[in-house]
Amino acid sequence: MNILERVMERWRPRRQRYALALAGGGVIGGMYEVGVIAAIEERLNGAGGFDIYVGCSAGSVVAALLANGVRASEIYRVIDQDLEHPLNFRRGAVYASNSFRHAAGRFGRLLWAVGKNAMTGMRQSVPDMLAAAERDLPAGFFSLTALEVYIRETFAAFGLKNSFAALDRELFIPAIDLDRAQRVVFGRNGLRDVPISEAVAASSAIPGFFEPYTVRGRDYVDGGVGFSGHADLAAEAGADMVIVVNPLVPNPDGGVVPLRNRGLYTIMEQAGRIYSQNLLQLGLSTLRIKHPRTEFHLIQPGREETPLFGPSMGFEASRAALRYGYESTREWLDGQGLGLLRRLQSVPQPAV
Repeated sequence: MNILERVMERWRPRRQRYALALAGGGVIGGMYEVGVIAAIEERLNGAGGFDIYVGCSAGSVVAALLANGVRASEIYRVIDQDLEHPLNFRRGAVYASNSFRHAAGRFGRLLWAVGKNAMTGMRQSVPDMLAAAERDLPAGFFSLTALEVYIRETFAAFGLKNSFAALDRELFIPAIDLDRAQRVVFGRNGLRDVPISEAVAASSAIPGFFEPYTVRGRDYVDGGVGFSGHADLAAEAGADMVIVVNPLVPNPDGGVVPLRNRGLYTIMEQAGRIYSQNLLQLGLSTLRIKHPRTEFHLIQPGREETPLFGPSMGFEASRAALRYGYESTREWLDGQGLGLLRRLQSVPQPAV
């Protein structure tokens, strides 16, 4: 290439790069994300592929499939119609057949550890007793081994790639190194050769609910701990536009039953959603300043009562969340999201 050709190549307009960042949100959050992307694909007449995918926790499952070229509309069809198909994400994909027995055993271990220290330290406060029982407490109630196996076997059955390096698109899956208290990113640098299925399991390890997931001797927990959306990874990879899909919005006031009366789990869910929402808003505000040439668009549920409030790792509301994601996004794209839709329609999309 001569000097003139090099100059022309440098100034030739490049195709814009699009990215999709999927936040966590448990099973129902992942279902919502599938519905959202299915609606976008529909509005783009079957297009909707992205150059860069970022997936955290439940979003990593969806992102890993999309980065492999699987259409969200196909996942939607299989789950909505409850077909006998590997893409039908059922309880067995997360919880092994003996998971309840193991969880019950771990709960019994928790009671034994606390009870033992309560008997020997009657004058101690509850926090002191828990601290004394620290080494006897379980690391979590469920294991993510079943999820890793499900991802690995499903990919193998469909000829999908379980390797970051083998993908035609970029895929980044963040998780938190528990002991180092640092975010790591599977799919880049020294973690590019970790199988995608293991990265998904590591990013999905909700603290307390799941045991930390171990990869190469290091323990990892949910990528959403201290972070939300991870849109910065897409911007740093050169994305001109990043669409962030966030299922976690706080449940608004105005319900018939106060949240306090719904019990501990509901209160913890609400607290987690408030924390995640604040992190996301602050993070996007910072990114718009740090990356002024990158567009950031946020899609998330409205602040009204939605099917997304409930046990995030439950399956009962999964199809309601799937349909809500699809229907609400279709409506949003015809109104507030019309500008985003026109932007997506105006630029050639990468082939799927």
